[in-house]
Amino acid sequence: MRVWKSLCKTICLSTGLWALSACKPGVPSGLIQPDDMEEILYDYHLAQAMAETGGRRDSVDVRRYRYVRAVFDKYGITEAEFDTAMVWYSSHASYLNEMYQRLRERYGDHVAALGAATGEGDLYANLDAQGDTANIWQGQAFRVLKPRFAEDRMTFTLKADTTFHRGDDLLWRFDARHISRGRTSETYAGFYVRYDNDSTAGVTQRLYSTTRAQLRLAGDTAHAIREIRGFVYCKPVDTDEDERLLVLHNLMLVRFHRKAEPEQADTARASAMGADSLGAVADTASRHVPAGTNRRLSPTELRDSRPVERSIKVVKEKPYRVIRGNARAPRGSREGR
Repeated sequence: MRVWKSLCKTICLSTGLWALSACKPGVPSGLIQPDDMEEILYDYHLAQAMAETGGRRDSVDVRRYRYVRAVFDKYGITEAEFDTAMVWYSSHASYLNEMYQRLRERYGDHVAALGAATGEGDLYANLDAQGDTANIWQGQAFRVLKPRFAEDRMTFTLKADTTFHRGDDLLWRFDARHISRGRTSETYAGFYVRYDNDSTAGVTQRLYSTTRAQLRLAGDTAHAIREIRGFVYCKPVDTDEDERLLVLHNLMLVRFHRKAEPEQADTARASAMGADSLGAVADTASRHVPAGTNRRLSPTELRDSRPVERSIKVVKEKPYRVIRGNARAPRGSREGR
C-alpha cells in the first residue's frame, strides 16, 4: 500500500499538454518504441518507489540500483539502450508527456483497487485564473531538465496586473521526479516576489528523489506585488557519465485573495449602538420633565433636576488643645490633661 500511495503522489501528471509543433517526428526504428517504453517506465517507477519505501537494511541508492537492474533484465534491455531512449524521448516531450498521462491513470486505477484515495493532493487541480483562489500559472505544465549546461534549469517571470491585491498569498506547486539509477542530482527550487517599494521576499527548497514541492509566500498588506520570479536548478556533475533527468509536472502558481474585514457590519452595529445611546438619553430626559410640562428639558435643566447626594462632615470639637508654651498635643494625650 505504501508503494502505491507513493506512486500516486509522485507520478500524478498535469493534464495540460506542452505547446508542440503540429506534426510529431517519427520514432527511430532502432529505439525502444513508445508502447514498450511505457511498460518499462511503469515498472521502472514502481521499482524506484519500492526502493524508497523499503526497509533500512540497505541504502536507498543500493536498493534502487538493484531493482532497476531487475527491470532491465525483465525486458531484455541494457542501461545504454534505456539511456539512449530517454535522451530521445526527453527531447521530444510530446511522447513523454502522453506516456506519463497514461501512467497516471494506470497507477490511479491500482491505488483505487487497493482502497486508497486517488484524489490526494488535487485540491487545486480544477482551479482556473478567476476567483479569490486562482491558478495564475502561464508557463508549460510539463518540463524535463538535465544536469548539463543550458538544460539544467527552468525560470519564469510573471508581471502583476490589476487582479492582484495587497496581502495576496502565493503558492508555487509542482511534482518532481528524478529518473536515475543511482544517486540523484542536487536540485533546488525557489521563487520570490518584488513589491512596489522594491523590497523582495522569497523562499527556496531542496528537491529530493521523490517530492511534491510547495513553496509558499505570505502576502504583504502594506505593499502591492509588482513581479514574481522563480526557478528550478539541477546542479551539473562533471564526473558522472550516467544520464539523469528531472521530470517536472503539474506546475501551477496559486494566488489567494485575503478576505476583507466586515467593515459594513461593524459600521451598522456602531450606528445601532449610537441610536440606542441617543434613545437612552432621550428617555432619561423625558423622565425628569416636571409634571404638566410638554417640552423637553435642556441639558443644564436636566443636570440641575437630577437628585445629588451631598454629605457635609461636621467637626464638633478641635482635634487638639493649647497647652503651656503654645505647644499642641492631640486630645486625650497626658500633656493635654
